[in-house]
Amino acid sequence: MAFGVVVLVVGGVVAAGSFKRDPAADGSRTMVRGVVIRGADETTALLRGLGRRGTVLGRRDAPATIVEVSDLKCPSCKEHAIETQPEIVRRLVRTGRANLRMVLVNFRDAARGTTDGAVARRTAYGLAADGRFWGFVQLAFWNQGSTREEWATPSLLRSVADAAPGTSAARTPARASSDRRALAAADDRLVARLGTDATPSVYVVARGSTAAERVGASDDVDAIARAVSRAGACSR
Repeated sequence: MAFGVVVLVVGGVVAAGSFKRDPAADGSRTMVRGVVIRGADETTALLRGLGRRGTVLGRRDAPATIVEVSDLKCPSCKEHAIETQPEIVRRLVRTGRANLRMVLVNFRDAARGTTDGAVARRTAYGLAADGRFWGFVQLAFWNQGSTREEWATPSLLRSVADAAPGTSAARTPARASSDRRALAAADDRLVARLGTDATPSVYVVARGSTAAERVGASDDVDAIARAVSRAGACSR
């Protein structure tokens, strides 16, 4: 899907203050490969019954696409995934009004001098063919550590990948593949076209269109819904 000019940058990269409550604190806990994984039950419920094709969640023929740009090491993206994403899915994806495309970037590594964010991103794209991209991304946010640490260790990523609900058996997530590289490259080009430099960012585009509409804030589901309605009207 092609997209047009720069349309939105929202929700800047904001560090989570120590006074903020961890949105994952009350999540379910499941032992996988000897690692406690939070949010597996919630993620399974979120995705249950929805189509998953690559990085897109929901109906292929939906009249609008919501494009979310996120960084797996971004605390604001974690908050969005756990607290806002369920409402977006319930109101807009399950009803068929829109599908949801996740675009992953890696801004945090450069800012912190870490490398695990890049590994987590590659792992996510490597699971797209198995239908486990969305499950992995949601679980990665549920189990996100401090931005000051390299928390996305091989052990944690393997456990998150195994816990991610999908459509086929698990495979080694770190294995390189042409599909993974193609997905990542396509999203890199999209981010460059949009000029996105902050996460989370949200865009809405009508089916068959090359232009997207700006949404005021990534956590404003009412505003996203209004943009989806306008995009749906344009796609008829």
